[in-house]
Amino acid sequence: MAKKRIRRKNKKCNRRMQANSAYASLCALAPLIESRGIFDRIHQGVKIPQKKLDYRPSDKLVFVVLGIMSGCEVVFDLNRKLRVDKPLLRAFGYQRCADQSVIQETLNAATGENVQQLEAALKAIWDEHNLAVQLLKDAQREGGIETIDIDLSGMPASKNAEGSTKGYFAGEKNTYGRQLARVLVPETQEIVTESLYPGKETSCKAFKAMVEKMEQRLSLATEKERKLIRLRLDGGFGTDENINFTLWRGYHLLTKLYSGKRARAIARSVLEWVDIPPGPDNRPRQAGWVSRPHRYARRTRQLAIRMPRKKGAGYQYSVLVTTDMNADLHAIADDYDGRSGVPESTFCQDNQGLGMRKRRKRGFVAQQMLALLNQLAHNLIRWLQRWLTKALEQISPEPPSRDNGGSAPGDAQLAVRTLNQFGMKRLVCQVLCLSGKVTMKKGKVLRVSLNPSYPLINRIRTAFEALLKPYKIAVSLDET
Repeated sequence: MAKKRIRRKNKKCNRRMQANSAYASLCALAPLIESRGIFDRIHQGVKIPQKKLDYRPSDKLVFVVLGIMSGCEVVFDLNRKLRVDKPLLRAFGYQRCADQSVIQETLNAATGENVQQLEAALKAIWDEHNLAVQLLKDAQREGGIETIDIDLSGMPASKNAEGSTKGYFAGEKNTYGRQLARVLVPETQEIVTESLYPGKETSCKAFKAMVEKMEQRLSLATEKERKLIRLRLDGGFGTDENINFTLWRGYHLLTKLYSGKRARAIARSVLEWVDIPPGPDNRPRQAGWVSRPHRYARRTRQLAIRMPRKKGAGYQYSVLVTTDMNADLHAIADDYDGRSGVPESTFCQDNQGLGMRKRRKRGFVAQQMLALLNQLAHNLIRWLQRWLTKALEQISPEPPSRDNGGSAPGDAQLAVRTLNQFGMKRLVCQVLCLSGKVTMKKGKVLRVSLNPSYPLINRIRTAFEALLKPYKIAVSLDET
C-alpha cells in the first residue's frame, strides 16, 4: 500500500539576507527612528476618511516623509526611488510602497480636521524630541535670552489652485501662489510651527496668529516664560500694532520699522553717524542712535541705519527697534544682519535640499498636509544631525591632544566639525542617501556596508558607528 504524501508547509527562512540599497545609510537609521516612535504618533492620531486596502492612510503619509528624506522632489518620484528600494522599505517595516497615484488620492482626501490631527501629532513628536526647550531651560538658569525668528515666504502655485492669489513673491512679478509662515529656532535650526496662507496674506496680518501658535507649541503660558525669548523680525512685521503686541506679551524684541517715511523722519534726530560693516548687499552703511525715539508700550532703543541709494542721490533709511538697553550699535546691527542668514536660508535649504516648492497640490488642505510633512522631515533630519554629533561627543568629549597618540578621538572631532557644517542639502545627499549593502534578518538591520567612494565617508562612518553601537548595527565600508 502506497504511503500517503503529506504536504508540509515551508518554514520561513531565517537566514541573513544581503541586498544593495541606494539609501543604505537611511536603512541603518531606521531602527533608531522606529525605537523613538516618530511615526507611531501619525498612525495613532491621524485618521483620514479613506478605506484601507493594502495600506493605512497614515502609512502613505509616512511614505511621503521617507520620500522627502531620500531626496524625492515631487510625489511622483516615490515610484522610481522609494518604491523600488526593497531594503529601505523593509528596514521601516514595509514589504512594498503604495503607488504615487494612491498617495496623491490620500492627500486629496484629507480634511481640515486631519490637518489639526497632524499638527497635534507633530506637537507630540516635538514635545519628546525637540532641542529648543532645553535651550530655554538653560537660558532661565543662566539668566540669558533665546532668539526665535518668524518669517513669511512665498510659495508659487497655479493660478487655479485653491487659495492661490496674487501677492508678494521675491523677485517675481504678477505671480500667483500661497504664503508659508514659519517660526524657527536659529540655534538648532528647528521649525517650531508653520502655517499656510493665501497668496495675498502679509506678514503684519499673520504675526499674531503665529505668535499664539508658537506659545502653544512651546508652552509659554506666563509672562515670566515669555521673557526668556527675543523675537527677531523683519520690516514686514514691524507695525506699531505688532510691536506693542509683542511688548505687552512680555517678549524681548529686535525688529525693523515697517514705515519707511517714519524711519526717515526719526533718523533726522541722530546726532552722530558711525561707519559699520556693509550689509548683505555690500553697500556701505552708517548707523546712529535715535535721540527722539518713537514711543511704544515699553521702553526701547532705536538705531537708525542709512546707506546710499542704488539709483540717484541721497540715502535710504531704516530703523531697528530693540529692547536690549546695553548692547552697542555694532552688536545690534550685526545681530539683525544675522537674521537674513537664518530664516531666509532655511527656506532656501528646504527648497533645494527637500524640494519644498516643487511639491504642489491644487487643494489647499492637501498642500497644508504636504507642508506639515515637510516640517516633520526637516526637524527629523536636524534631530538626526544632533543625535550623530552627540554620540560622537560622548566618544571624544575633549579635543584630542598631541600626546594621546589615538586616532579615534581625532576622527570623532573631525566628524563633529563636518556634521555641524552641513546644511539641509548636504545632510540629505552626503548622510542619508549613501548607497551600499544592507544585511538583514527577520526584517532587522544587522550590518551596513557603505560605498567607500563618497567624499568624507570615513567621518560619516565614524558618526554612524557611534550612534548605532547601542542598536548592535555594524557599519563598515564595502571594500569589494
